[in-house]
Amino acid sequence: MFISSETAKNLDLDFIFDKITVYTPYGEAHKKAMKPYMSQDKRELMEEFDRIEKIRGLIERQRYDFVEMRNYFKNIKDLRLTFERVDQGEILSTTELFEIKIFLSILKKLDITLRKLKWDIPEDVRPIAIPCLEKLFDPGESGTNTFYIYDEYSKELMAIRREIRDVDKEINRERKKLKDRVEEDLNIKLRPNGEITVNKDSDKVINILKAYKFLTYSLETYMNITFKTINTLDIDNLSQRLEELKALEEGEEFKVRRDLSEEIKKYINIIEKNINAIGKLDLLVAKGYHAIGFKGVKPEITDTNSISIINGRNIKVENSLRKDGREFTPITVEMDRGVTCITGANMGGKTVSLKTVGLLLAMAQYGMFVPAEKMKFSIKEFIFFSVGDIQSTDMGLSTFGGEILKIKEAIKDSNRKGLILIDELARGTNPKEGYALSKAIINYLKDKETITIITTHFDGLADDGEVRHLQVRGLSIEDFHQISKTIREEKQGIDMLHYYMDYRLREIKDIKEVPKDAINISRLMGLEESILEDAESILERN
Repeated sequence: MFISSETAKNLDLDFIFDKITVYTPYGEAHKKAMKPYMSQDKRELMEEFDRIEKIRGLIERQRYDFVEMRNYFKNIKDLRLTFERVDQGEILSTTELFEIKIFLSILKKLDITLRKLKWDIPEDVRPIAIPCLEKLFDPGESGTNTFYIYDEYSKELMAIRREIRDVDKEINRERKKLKDRVEEDLNIKLRPNGEITVNKDSDKVINILKAYKFLTYSLETYMNITFKTINTLDIDNLSQRLEELKALEEGEEFKVRRDLSEEIKKYINIIEKNINAIGKLDLLVAKGYHAIGFKGVKPEITDTNSISIINGRNIKVENSLRKDGREFTPITVEMDRGVTCITGANMGGKTVSLKTVGLLLAMAQYGMFVPAEKMKFSIKEFIFFSVGDIQSTDMGLSTFGGEILKIKEAIKDSNRKGLILIDELARGTNPKEGYALSKAIINYLKDKETITIITTHFDGLADDGEVRHLQVRGLSIEDFHQISKTIREEKQGIDMLHYYMDYRLREIKDIKEVPKDAINISRLMGLEESILEDAESILERN
């Protein structure tokens, strides 16, 4: 498994996927089905990067064409079940046929828009119009987006509908004649529907209406009685014929829907290719917009087991900092097989550095551009990330045991080309044992094929020529008293420190280079100076 759900969650990979905006149900299906590219997929991954690079450039140059394209995407419905019914030989309803006509219309519009792009579009992401089906759904070439079982589909249907219209007209004529006769015989005025309403007090009129052969009682209220005309024998015969014709029409329409469904089935492979192409194109365009949105770059793939990131950014953290008016400090790292230790004080950004490396590698292997100035990497077989909750009050055996259990599983794969990230190794146990275990794990991993990055508070873990030591630069200010005064006066609290921290990483060559960020932060927060001087003296002696 390339990445576990827990590691993906801890790296905030879901946040990245949520930012990839697709508009079609087919694009959503492809997005959900995204899998990491592995070593055997190198050629396909390089091709995906090339496609994103191309689509990003096209979006930047032909923005309005892509706005138009995405508007078409928004109107595409999920017709997979409909086409599945077609493929199984079922007969579609008029509504389903209408939806297919709309789909074909959008295909045509997409085809026209795609022809405007200066790109020899790969076949698998190129939806194409299906003129034969377009004509099938518009036999009269009216060009409308509505759908109806047109007369042109069947001569029998055309003849039936013509007779229906004729019979309907004849019924209306007979009813008009009947209405005129009643009005003339009784010297009354009927409503257009052949009804008349009289007051119950009009006994004489009511008796006349009751006695008349072409009127019948319809309904009454506490004040009125309503009468209506009754059909003549001719009207009854015509009405019966009309019902017979409508039954014939329904049967003939069924035959037309059957024939249309069978005709659509002939094109089912082309339709399915189009559905697949729409999904791929939608996702590809989304990746292009995604890359533009966070100023992503095309990663470079190398066969050397290494990771190199220049000014990499963690998008989620960057967004969060921006809301507070702060900027994310990009990180630059370069590492190959073996172990790299990152040291620095709390709040120094060690965990963020760790997560950024893992996140950018995951993004690259899922076929996305990465938020960095440059990235070069070899395809990894897995990513493992062990991170503890630094705010947890439960740092006893259960926490430590869980951490070791996970690390044990990761170590099993250490001879494979993977990436192991461990945040604050063995923090959940006593310092002496924690140091010993950490040192032993580093000694075990330093000669393995996997790339391992460990953040730690333990001093001396990187005092080994075979272990690379990186340190967060930390605080780079001198006037601690003035800064401390500013923090107190502005009541910013410890959050103010973020403005003065330098989160970049530097390589440590001299084992005597011990960071003093904990002392400096304490000075900023106003701790008694004599205590701080004593701490510095103790540090120098040890």
